[in-house]
Amino acid sequence: MAKLLIASGIATITFGVFATASPTFASAFCDARVASYRGELEAKAGPAIAQIDNGIAELRSGGGDPDQVGFKMADGTFKTLPEIRALLLTQKAAVLNEIDAAGADCTKELKPYQDAVDAGMTIATGGLNKILPERMTHIEIGEILAGKPFGGDGALIPHFREQLLGALGLAHDRGFVTKFIRDPVHAIFPHW
Repeated sequence: MAKLLIASGIATITFGVFATASPTFASAFCDARVASYRGELEAKAGPAIAQIDNGIAELRSGGGDPDQVGFKMADGTFKTLPEIRALLLTQKAAVLNEIDAAGADCTKELKPYQDAVDAGMTIATGGLNKILPERMTHIEIGEILAGKPFGGDGALIPHFREQLLGALGLAHDRGFVTKFIRDPVHAIFPHW
């Protein structure tokens, strides 16, 4: 059994360095990136739209008509505040569509690689990955790209690694060596 676990660990390490994720896990990775970009867009567009809404409300509360006040645009044309608001909303929707399309492409492009890794993992573990909990033997692209080439916190290798560090009395150590053991990419390249 110990030889099988070691062989499984070596397979995880070997395949983990070159692997990508299944549609579910790739989707989670890609969705996180999409959420990040959507958040950035909202952080920039939201306040601008709110400011325009406040300007329209102030004009109306003072008895003015926002449709009668024009602002010169960079192209030399004039637009009213409601037209500028509509333009921003249209541009925001277009960017959101681009972000969503990129997220869908991300998931679709990662799938063929994961299928090959899943087959390799089944062969390398002798089918053990089919009976163990998926998080123990599955290799996720999101974890690899996040700097955890041996899998996420629930994977078999990190579990054994933490047990070994605990047995050595290093479970709570945050020095370079233990950081390198836990997260080699970020230990070497801390700003990635």
